[in-house]
Amino acid sequence: AYVAPDGSAADYSEDNVPYQPEHHLKVSASGLKEGDFVMAAGYPGSTSRYATLAEVENTFSWSYPTYVTLVNDWIDTIEEAAPEGSDARVKYESLLAGLNNFEKNTRGQLEGARRVGLVERRAEREEALAAWIAADDSRAAYGEAIAGLQALSEESATKARQAFWYNFATRPTLLSTAQRLYRLAHERQKENALRDPGFQDRDMTFFRQGMQAIDRRYDASVDKAQWLLFLDTYMDEPAGNRVAVFDEALGLTADLDEAALSAKLDSYYAGTTLGDVDTRLALMEATPAELEALDDPFMQLAVALYEYERGLEAEGEERAGRAQALRPAYMEAITQWQRSQGLLTYPDANSTLRVTYGTVLGGSPKDGMAYLPFTTLEGILEKDTGEDPFNAPERQLQEIREKDYGKYYSAEVGSVPVNFLSDLDSTGGNSGSATLNARAELVGLLFDGTFESVNSDWDFDPRTTRTIHVDTRYMLWVMDKVDGAQGLIEEMDVVD
Repeated sequence: AYVAPDGSAADYSEDNVPYQPEHHLKVSASGLKEGDFVMAAGYPGSTSRYATLAEVENTFSWSYPTYVTLVNDWIDTIEEAAPEGSDARVKYESLLAGLNNFEKNTRGQLEGARRVGLVERRAEREEALAAWIAADDSRAAYGEAIAGLQALSEESATKARQAFWYNFATRPTLLSTAQRLYRLAHERQKENALRDPGFQDRDMTFFRQGMQAIDRRYDASVDKAQWLLFLDTYMDEPAGNRVAVFDEALGLTADLDEAALSAKLDSYYAGTTLGDVDTRLALMEATPAELEALDDPFMQLAVALYEYERGLEAEGEERAGRAQALRPAYMEAITQWQRSQGLLTYPDANSTLRVTYGTVLGGSPKDGMAYLPFTTLEGILEKDTGEDPFNAPERQLQEIREKDYGKYYSAEVGSVPVNFLSDLDSTGGNSGSATLNARAELVGLLFDGTFESVNSDWDFDPRTTRTIHVDTRYMLWVMDKVDGAQGLIEEMDVVD
C-alpha cells in the first residue's frame, strides 16, 4: 500500500511512498523444522465443543447422514440437467462447487466422529458430569437445568426434521423470490425501525441487487429438476414430517404420480412472471393486497405459506429463548466440574480473536496413512496436470525442474518447503491467520485443516487434528524466483 509522504491516504502519485505502520511482523526466511513451536492468531467462526449428547446424536446419527445422501443426489440432478459446457452449467458451477465442498466436509466429520468415538466420548462426559452433580445436593439446580436442556434438545431435533424436508421442498428460486417479496410487502407496512433485519430502508440496496442477480444463477429447467428431486424426497416422508398447508396449497395428494407432479411444476414455471427482472424490481413496491391479487402460481404459493412460516419463526425464537435461559447453568456446571479436576474451560469459538499454539507435527490419522510435517516444491511438479486446480504456471514448473531453490532451501526436506502441518486448534474462519514462531516472526499463513480434522468443531482430538499452513519460505521463493517481485521483498522486514 502506498500513501502520501506524510502518511495520509492519497491518489496515485510518483511521490507516494510505501506505508509505514507503527508496528509490523518480521518475515522469517529461515523457517521451521519438525517439533518447533508455532502459534496463530485469528478469528475462528464457531465450534460446538459443549453441545449436549442429544445435540451430538441428532447431528451425527440423522442430520449429517441425511445431508450427505441428499446433497449427492442434488449434485447428480444438477449435472444431469445442466451438462458440462452448457450455458445452464455456467450458472450452477458455483453452487456445484459449494455442494461438493459441503459434502466432503460433512462426510469427513462423520468419518472423524466414528474414528474418535465422538458420541461415546460425549456420553461419557455427561455421565461423569451427572455423577458429580449427584454427589452434592447443592448442585441440584445444575441437574434441573441439564434435564430441561436435554428435553429441549430432543424437542428441537423433532422440529428440525420436519423443517428440514419442508425447507428443501420450498427451495425453488422463484418461490423463494416470491416469499421474500411478500415478506417485504408486509414489513413495509411497519415503521422502518420496527421492521425485521433485512427489510429496513438501509437493506434495500442489497435487496434490489439480490433481485437483479437472480438471472446469473437461475435456469428454469435446472430449477425444476431440483424442485422435483426435493418434492419426491419430501413426499416419501411419513405424515409427521409433512406440512399440511404446503401439501394442500401445492396439491400434493396421495394419488399424485411422478408424471402428474412434473406437469404441475411445468405449469408453475410457465405461469409465472417472476423470471423477469423488471417485474421483480417493480414488485418491491407492491402492497400485500396487490401481491395477493397476482395471478402468479409462485406468489400464490408464497401467500398460502406466509402465516405458517411466521409461526415457524416464532416457535424457533421461543425455543431459542428457553435454551438461552438454560444453557448458562449447563456451562457453569461444566466449568465447576472441570475446575474440580484442575482443568480450565475455554469458550467455544465465536468469531472473536483467539490465539492457538502448538508444534510443527505430522501425524497418522488412521492405520496405513501417514502425514509428513512438510510438503515440497517437487509435490507441485508431481501434481501438475495442466488443468485447474493443478495448473501451475510454466515459469514455476521450470524453476522447480532446475532446482533453483535459492536461499530458501531446507536441508531437512531437501527442497523448498511449501506447506507444513501443526497440531494447532483451528476451524472455519481461521483461514489466513498469521502463523508465528517463538520469536513472533511470521513463518506461515494458516489456510486449512486435514480431511480427518474437520470434526474438531465438536471435539478437539490431538491425535488426529492437524492444521495446514503455507510456509513463508515458499511465499518468498515464489515472489523471488517466479514473480520477480524483489521490490516487495525489499519492502518487507525479512530476517534469516
